[in-house]
Amino acid sequence: MRAMVDAKTTTHSSDFWAYLRIIRPWNVLMVAIAMVLVFQSLIVPALPRAAESFEAFNFVLSVGVMCLLAAGGNAINDYFDVAEDSVNKPDRLIVGRLISRRKTMAFHYALSGLASLLSVWLSFRLSSPIPLVWCAVIGTLLSGYSPWFKRRFLRGNLIIALTVGQLPLWTLIGVLPLEDWPSVLGTLNGSGLLAYAALSAYLTFLREVTKDLQDIKGDRETGYDTLAVRWGERRTIFLLQILHWMGWALLGIASWGAFYWFNATWTLLLFLVPFMGAHLQLSRRLIHSVSAWQKLTLAGGLGFLADLLF
Repeated sequence: MRAMVDAKTTTHSSDFWAYLRIIRPWNVLMVAIAMVLVFQSLIVPALPRAAESFEAFNFVLSVGVMCLLAAGGNAINDYFDVAEDSVNKPDRLIVGRLISRRKTMAFHYALSGLASLLSVWLSFRLSSPIPLVWCAVIGTLLSGYSPWFKRRFLRGNLIIALTVGQLPLWTLIGVLPLEDWPSVLGTLNGSGLLAYAALSAYLTFLREVTKDLQDIKGDRETGYDTLAVRWGERRTIFLLQILHWMGWALLGIASWGAFYWFNATWTLLLFLVPFMGAHLQLSRRLIHSVSAWQKLTLAGGLGFLADLLF
């Protein structure tokens, strides 16, 4: 009897951790941290006096919407990537091994449905349909990423870059009505917010192309038409080299602006050094570590935002 109880407890415990793993909790946490840092470091200093008494609960709702959409998108991505992941990373396969595909899809619907309900609540509180429409668009893009967009040339890469790049703008949703956005975006901090959004989207696009290069074997076997599959490894690496040199130009301009207007000093190294690491590893064709360095570059941008608070 005790063995049966222990076995059931172990199963339930493993189910919990399996569900937790497929939503990629660290990535979801990064979404919340990014929104808080963007809000505190770039939006609050630029808020007009009339909007300084905003309701914090609205902002909490907006954070919840994006975190739930991200979690649901990660779950459905694992649902559709079973065949690919069984080739590229069989030891890390969860869906179909620890959780059934049916339960994974139900989990995705639950997370996305809850995000939709929160967006309805936020729209009601703000007396605006924009949060609901915005949530619907992002939710549709994330839900269709794996079954449609990821399988087609560049579409999936651009979709993920867009969903990451829109995050700083979504952060304004719970703070100001749309008609008051120019009062923030027209300031120096607003320019910084737009630059941060653009750089986040660009770096995310680089990382998505790199990940496709990592997964080229499984993508090719399962019929995906990614950039790496269509162009091959050599040409894709050459393109990534060009894109990284372009990234240096963009980061150089952003660093100059951060130093000149935001008095940033050593914190610039938080994203410049990891980006150098990514470029060096790419030059050495160590593709599996390039993505990690690119992710550190994005995290370094959060470190820069945190420094603006002090």
